[in-house]
Formats: sequence, structure tokens, C-alpha cells
Amino acid sequence: MDNGKISVRYARALFQIAQEQGCEDAIYNGLSHFAHNYSLAIAQFNEVLADPIVAPKEKVKLIEMAVGNPMHDTLKQFIAFVAEQKREDKMFLIALKYMEMYRTKHGILNTRVTTATELTESSYDKIKAFIKQTFDAEAQIDAKIDPSLIGGFILDIENTRMDASVAGQLNALKNKLK
Repeated sequence: MDNGKISVRYARALFQIAQEQGCEDAIYNGLSHFAHNYSLAIAQFNEVLADPIVAPKEKVKLIEMAVGNPMHDTLKQFIAFVAEQKREDKMFLIALKYMEMYRTKHGILNTRVTTATELTESSYDKIKAFIKQTFDAEAQIDAKIDPSLIGGFILDIENTRMDASVAGQLNALKNKLK
């Protein structure tokens, strides 16, 4: 079966259970933490979770460690269920799909702002207000600092990029002059 279909089915089931139990926020927070930790060591996670020699209990422990504490009981039971079904290697995709469903339901846009220097709280507020006004949605902002931008910022909202960086403007000028 297709990995995408598997992850969507499992994520949808978890999302429905979380809604019924009123714990969708706690599950979202746990899966966000898991996805962040997973992405830091993606090759190692993939290797361990896909290895048939590693015991399912050890895979469950690894996933639970990546989720962190406190972990909602529903998520703990779901992880055990995924392991019983021998789908541990799909857990990252399941987490991403769940998070996508949660953000869609709650009108949250995944946003990344890349700047040359640290942003002020006022700048964050302006970005959030811009997204609220333009997209009628809340922003979940991930900030990144990249000194090579020289100045300005790059704003990635879901699949849309707005480049207002000095480096981007210099590259655009360079391309026009060619």
C-alpha cells in the first residue's frame, strides 16, 4: 500500500479520536515535538524504525522519547497500536499529516520567516497581523536567522514565498543585467 495513503488513514483515525476525546491540542503538541526531533536526526530514525531486527518495544520507546513528556495517554496508545501494526516507520508521515489536519481545522498557516538578524516582538506582531488580514488565518511562525540575506526578510507561508531580502533584490538586479 502507498505510504501516503497509510499515513493519511492513520492520521485521520488519530485526529478523529483526538476530537472525540477533546485532546487534539495535546496530541498536536506531542506530534510537533516528535516531528521536530525526528527531523534533527532523520537518517538515524529512518534506519532504526525500518530495521526488522529492532524489537517493536524499542521502537516505541524511541518514538516516545522523541515525543517527550508529558505525553497524552491517547498518543501513547496510538504509538503502541502503530507498532502492533508494524507501521513504526510511517510515524513521521503520520505526524505530519495529523499536524496538517489540525492546522487546517484551526485556520493556522505554517510560516517561516528568515531574517539577517533577530526579529523584535513588534515585527512578529506585524507578520501575524499581515497573515491574519491577507489569509484570514493565524500564523505559526518558525524564525530562522541567515546573515547572508544582508537585510530584509524572506517569508514562506505554506507554499508561497515572499522575498524582501537585500540579497534577493541584488540577485534580481544581477539577473536583469545579464
